[in-house]
Amino acid sequence: MKQVKKIFALTLAALMVLLLAACTSKVDPESGKTPDPAVNTETAENTDPAETEKTGEDMTGKPFSNDFDMAVVIDGKTYPVRVDSAEVLSALGTDCEEDQTISCVYDGYDKTFTYEGITVSTVPVDGKDVIEMFTITGPAYSTTRNITVGASREEVIAAYGEKYFDDGYLTYTESGTDADISEMRIQFEFEGDTVSNIFIYSPSYSN
Repeated sequence: MKQVKKIFALTLAALMVLLLAACTSKVDPESGKTPDPAVNTETAENTDPAETEKTGEDMTGKPFSNDFDMAVVIDGKTYPVRVDSAEVLSALGTDCEEDQTISCVYDGYDKTFTYEGITVSTVPVDGKDVIEMFTITGPAYSTTRNITVGASREEVIAAYGEKYFDDGYLTYTESGTDADISEMRIQFEFEGDTVSNIFIYSPSYSN
């Protein structure tokens, strides 16, 4: 009887080892290879195409693109609008002035986080402070086409092309017209022919 129990216990232990090996060594049926455990395939599959497009692409002189242009560059990293502001605020640090007002579009508070050289404006969506606008006011931060405060009008037009309109600012949208006030846009304010402020703006009511 003891011999039977011993054999049963050994068999059960061997089975558990085999099951554990099967769980930790899944083979990709297409490649026949075991995936690298250091690679997060879920994250890789859900990479934002807009982030991929921004990486290393020269858009100089090409038409304005929501995917490429609706973002700011901070210390070499690109941060787009319409996402949770937590990451960009962490990158910018805690030395800012925060203001909030009751939102007229969403349930909660619209907020502004004002740093030296940049302001992040957010709206409340699903419990998160989602970026609606970046206002660049100093030369330390740039657009995805490397335009900063202090650039000339000629440099802006060389970077973004001739498809703009003047609504008090030099404004670029995908349509190139002021027909749709809900369009995402980038706007350059000038003192003389020099950029004084840059607004990267995605209206609350835009899709």
